[in-house]
Amino acid sequence: LMPDLFPKAAARHAAAAAGGSVLDLWRMPSVRMTIIAAGVVGSAQDLFQFYLPIYGRSIGLSASAIGTILGLVFFAAFVIRGILPLLVKRLREPTILICAMFIAAIAYTLLPFFVSPYALGAVAFLLGLGVGCAQPMTMSLLYVLTPAGRIAESFGLQKTVRNATHLVVPIVFGSVGAAFGVTTVFISNTVILAASGFLLRKAGIPDSDPYRG
Repeated sequence: LMPDLFPKAAARHAAAAAGGSVLDLWRMPSVRMTIIAAGVVGSAQDLFQFYLPIYGRSIGLSASAIGTILGLVFFAAFVIRGILPLLVKRLREPTILICAMFIAAIAYTLLPFFVSPYALGAVAFLLGLGVGCAQPMTMSLLYVLTPAGRIAESFGLQKTVRNATHLVVPIVFGSVGAAFGVTTVFISNTVILAASGFLLRKAGIPDSDPYRG
Protein backbone atom coordinates (compact mmCIF):
# COMPACT_ATOMS: atom_id res chain seq x y z
CA LEU A 1 0.00 0.00 0.00
CA MET A 2 2.93 2.34 0.68
CA PRO A 3 5.78 1.25 -1.60
CA ASP A 4 7.80 4.40 -0.89
CA LEU A 5 8.58 2.98 2.55
CA PHE A 6 10.73 0.25 1.00
CA PRO A 7 14.36 0.89 0.10
CA LYS A 8 15.23 1.35 -3.56
CA ALA A 9 18.24 -0.99 -3.49
CA ALA A 10 16.33 -3.76 -5.27
CA ALA A 11 15.41 -1.49 -8.15
CA ARG A 12 19.02 -0.36 -8.57
CA HIS A 13 20.34 -3.92 -8.59
CA ALA A 14 17.60 -5.14 -10.90
CA ALA A 15 19.10 -3.18 -13.77
CA ALA A 16 22.30 -5.21 -13.45
CA ALA A 17 20.54 -8.58 -13.55
CA ALA A 18 21.47 -10.73 -16.51
CA GLY A 19 18.28 -12.79 -16.34
CA GLY A 20 18.18 -16.46 -17.17
CA SER A 21 17.12 -19.56 -15.27
CA VAL A 22 17.62 -20.03 -11.56
CA LEU A 23 19.61 -23.11 -12.53
CA ASP A 24 22.28 -20.73 -13.77
CA LEU A 25 22.92 -19.89 -10.13
CA TRP A 26 23.12 -23.58 -9.25
CA ARG A 27 25.79 -24.03 -11.88
CA MET A 28 28.03 -21.52 -10.09
CA PRO A 29 30.37 -23.71 -7.99
CA SER A 30 30.71 -21.32 -5.04
CA VAL A 31 26.97 -20.67 -4.81
CA ARG A 32 26.17 -24.37 -5.16
CA MET A 33 28.64 -25.45 -2.47
CA THR A 34 27.39 -22.79 -0.07
CA ILE A 35 23.79 -23.89 -0.54
CA ILE A 36 24.70 -27.56 -0.11
CA ALA A 37 26.69 -26.78 3.02
CA ALA A 38 23.70 -24.96 4.49
CA GLY A 39 21.48 -27.95 3.73
CA VAL A 40 23.91 -30.40 5.31
CA VAL A 41 24.34 -28.41 8.51
CA GLY A 42 20.61 -27.75 8.70
CA SER A 43 19.85 -31.44 8.31
CA ALA A 44 22.26 -32.15 11.16
CA GLN A 45 20.07 -30.06 13.44
CA ASP A 46 16.93 -31.77 12.14
CA LEU A 47 18.39 -35.22 12.82
CA PHE A 48 19.38 -34.26 16.34
CA GLN A 49 15.84 -33.11 17.08
CA PHE A 50 14.50 -36.31 15.52
CA TYR A 51 16.85 -38.86 17.08
CA LEU A 52 17.85 -37.40 20.44
CA PRO A 53 14.44 -38.27 21.97
CA ILE A 54 14.74 -41.81 20.61
CA TYR A 55 18.29 -42.19 21.89
CA GLY A 56 17.44 -40.55 25.21
CA ARG A 57 14.49 -42.85 25.71
CA SER A 58 16.64 -45.90 24.95
CA ILE A 59 19.14 -44.97 27.69
CA GLY A 60 16.46 -44.11 30.23
CA LEU A 61 16.44 -40.32 30.22
CA SER A 62 13.33 -38.53 31.41
CA ALA A 63 11.24 -36.37 29.13
CA SER A 64 12.37 -33.22 30.96
CA ALA A 65 16.04 -34.17 30.54
CA ILE A 66 15.55 -34.80 26.84
CA GLY A 67 13.74 -31.49 26.42
CA THR A 68 16.50 -29.63 28.26
CA ILE A 69 19.18 -31.20 26.08
CA LEU A 70 17.27 -30.21 22.94
CA GLY A 71 16.91 -26.69 24.28
CA LEU A 72 20.66 -26.37 24.78
CA VAL A 73 21.14 -26.55 21.00
CA PHE A 74 19.07 -23.40 20.55
CA PHE A 75 20.68 -21.71 23.53
CA ALA A 76 24.12 -22.34 22.01
CA ALA A 77 22.88 -20.98 18.68
CA PHE A 78 21.76 -17.83 20.48
CA VAL A 79 25.17 -17.48 22.13
CA ILE A 80 27.22 -18.02 18.97
CA ARG A 81 25.15 -15.55 16.98
CA GLY A 82 25.79 -12.98 19.66
CA ILE A 83 29.56 -13.25 19.24
CA LEU A 84 29.49 -13.90 15.49
CA PRO A 85 30.22 -10.26 14.56
CA LEU A 86 33.47 -10.52 16.51
CA LEU A 87 34.41 -13.74 14.72
CA VAL A 88 33.72 -12.24 11.29
CA LYS A 89 36.15 -9.43 12.03
CA ARG A 90 38.95 -11.97 12.55
CA LEU A 91 38.05 -14.90 10.30
CA ARG A 92 36.76 -15.34 6.75
CA GLU A 93 33.12 -16.35 6.37
CA PRO A 94 34.02 -19.57 4.49
CA THR A 95 36.43 -20.48 7.29
CA ILE A 96 33.71 -19.99 9.90
CA LEU A 97 31.26 -22.11 7.89
CA ILE A 98 33.82 -24.90 7.44
CA CYS A 99 34.65 -24.85 11.15
CA ALA A 100 30.94 -25.01 11.94
CA MET A 101 30.63 -28.20 9.90
CA PHE A 102 33.59 -29.83 11.63
CA ILE A 103 32.29 -28.81 15.06
CA ALA A 104 28.94 -30.40 14.25
CA ALA A 105 30.75 -33.52 13.02
CA ILE A 106 32.67 -33.78 16.30
CA ALA A 107 29.43 -33.43 18.26
CA TYR A 108 27.82 -36.28 16.33
CA THR A 109 30.91 -38.43 16.85
CA LEU A 110 30.68 -37.95 20.62
CA LEU A 111 26.93 -38.53 20.94
CA PRO A 112 26.77 -42.35 21.02
CA PHE A 113 29.54 -42.58 23.66
CA PHE A 114 27.62 -40.81 26.43
CA VAL A 115 24.57 -41.68 28.49
CA SER A 116 24.86 -38.98 31.16
CA PRO A 117 22.37 -36.15 30.59
CA TYR A 118 25.06 -33.63 31.58
CA ALA A 119 27.52 -34.98 29.04
CA LEU A 120 24.84 -35.09 26.37
CA GLY A 121 23.91 -31.52 27.26
CA ALA A 122 27.52 -30.46 26.68
CA VAL A 123 27.52 -32.26 23.31
CA ALA A 124 24.23 -30.58 22.40
CA PHE A 125 25.73 -27.19 23.26
CA LEU A 126 28.73 -27.98 21.04
CA LEU A 127 26.40 -28.95 18.20
CA GLY A 128 24.44 -25.74 18.68
CA LEU A 129 27.61 -23.69 18.32
CA GLY A 130 28.25 -25.37 14.99
CA VAL A 131 24.80 -25.24 13.45
CA GLY A 132 23.98 -21.86 14.99
CA CYS A 133 26.42 -19.90 12.86
CA ALA A 134 25.80 -21.80 9.62
CA GLN A 135 22.66 -19.93 8.51
CA PRO A 136 23.98 -16.37 8.95
CA MET A 137 27.27 -17.31 7.29
CA THR A 138 25.39 -18.90 4.40
CA MET A 139 23.22 -15.83 3.88
CA SER A 140 26.24 -13.55 4.04
CA LEU A 141 28.17 -15.61 1.49
CA LEU A 142 25.22 -15.92 -0.89
CA TYR A 143 24.73 -12.16 -0.80
CA VAL A 144 28.36 -11.69 -1.88
CA LEU A 145 28.65 -14.58 -4.35
CA THR A 146 25.35 -14.06 -6.20
CA PRO A 147 25.31 -11.73 -9.22
CA ALA A 148 23.69 -8.35 -8.60
CA GLY A 149 19.94 -8.39 -9.09
CA ARG A 150 19.57 -12.14 -8.44
CA ILE A 151 20.08 -12.32 -4.69
CA ALA A 152 16.42 -13.14 -3.99
CA GLU A 153 16.62 -16.05 -6.44
CA SER A 154 19.70 -17.33 -4.65
CA PHE A 155 18.00 -17.14 -1.26
CA GLY A 156 14.95 -18.87 -2.70
CA LEU A 157 17.10 -21.67 -4.09
CA GLN A 158 18.76 -22.10 -0.71
CA LYS A 159 15.36 -22.29 0.96
CA THR A 160 14.17 -24.87 -1.58
CA VAL A 161 17.16 -27.11 -0.85
CA ARG A 162 16.63 -26.64 2.87
CA ASN A 163 12.97 -27.63 2.65
CA ALA A 164 13.92 -30.66 0.56
CA THR A 165 16.19 -31.84 3.38
CA HIS A 166 13.26 -31.46 5.79
CA LEU A 167 11.41 -34.03 3.69
CA VAL A 168 14.14 -36.40 2.56
CA VAL A 169 16.51 -36.61 5.53
CA PRO A 170 14.07 -37.99 8.14
CA ILE A 171 12.85 -40.62 5.69
CA VAL A 172 16.31 -41.76 4.64
CA PHE A 173 17.88 -41.74 8.10
CA GLY A 174 14.73 -43.13 9.65
CA SER A 175 15.17 -46.19 7.44
CA VAL A 176 18.87 -46.36 8.33
CA GLY A 177 18.10 -46.13 12.03
CA ALA A 178 15.42 -48.80 11.83
CA ALA A 179 17.79 -51.16 10.01
CA PHE A 180 21.11 -50.53 11.77
CA GLY A 181 20.38 -48.57 14.95
CA VAL A 182 20.70 -44.99 16.14
CA THR A 183 24.50 -45.13 16.46
CA THR A 184 24.79 -45.76 12.73
CA VAL A 185 22.76 -42.62 12.07
CA PHE A 186 25.07 -40.53 14.23
CA ILE A 187 28.24 -41.90 12.62
CA SER A 188 26.79 -41.55 9.11
CA ASN A 189 25.99 -37.91 9.75
CA THR A 190 29.52 -37.40 11.08
CA VAL A 191 30.92 -38.68 7.79
CA ILE A 192 28.58 -36.46 5.75
CA LEU A 193 29.44 -33.35 7.75
CA ALA A 194 33.18 -33.98 7.64
CA ALA A 195 33.17 -34.78 3.93
CA SER A 196 31.14 -31.65 3.18
CA GLY A 197 33.57 -29.59 5.22
CA PHE A 198 36.53 -30.88 3.22
CA LEU A 199 34.71 -30.29 -0.07
CA LEU A 200 33.80 -26.77 0.98
CA ARG A 201 37.41 -26.12 1.88
CA LYS A 202 38.57 -27.47 -1.45
CA ALA A 203 36.06 -25.27 -3.31
CA GLY A 204 38.03 -22.19 -2.29
CA ILE A 205 35.05 -19.87 -1.76
CA PRO A 206 36.26 -16.25 -1.76
CA ASP A 207 36.03 -13.96 1.25
CA SER A 208 33.47 -11.15 1.23
CA ASP A 209 36.25 -8.73 2.18
CA PRO A 210 39.29 -9.18 -0.07
CA TYR A 211 41.29 -6.77 2.11
CA ARG A 212 40.76 -8.69 5.34
CA GLY A 213 44.09 -9.65 6.82
